[in-house]
Amino acid sequence: MVTPSTTLCPSARAEEGALLLGVVGPDQAVRMLSEPERLTPELTEAIAAVDEPEKHFRFANRCVKSGCNQWQGGRCGVIDRVMSVNQHLAASTSLPNCAIRLQCRWHQQSGPSACTVCPFIVTDATQTREERLAYIDSHVVQ
Repeated sequence: MVTPSTTLCPSARAEEGALLLGVVGPDQAVRMLSEPERLTPELTEAIAAVDEPEKHFRFANRCVKSGCNQWQGGRCGVIDRVMSVNQHLAASTSLPNCAIRLQCRWHQQSGPSACTVCPFIVTDATQTREERLAYIDSHVVQ
């Protein structure tokens, strides 16, 4: 169960109890909602009808740490990998809207710099890792 003190994974799967964070736009950037919406059974069913919902929406759920395949060395490997190839990026002076920033694993781990790349991370994309990282690098305002 997600509570106000739960550390959240900002790249979770579409499952009941998760939070709908944003919608992936035509440019593949995530447009964050001003308030996350909890996935009720009805909303979960509607979203599940979308082919590969994680390609079209961003979800958050509690960070399960070592229970996740992305957990490496006591940290989230997703944001560590993205940040390692984008070390030249500094945190933007105006961070994107985010309703979970204080609970976000990525923000807790990498600070405001994680917020700079966050809108360009899609949970399940058809692009290769290299194509995705190049996209992030070319779209983040420095």
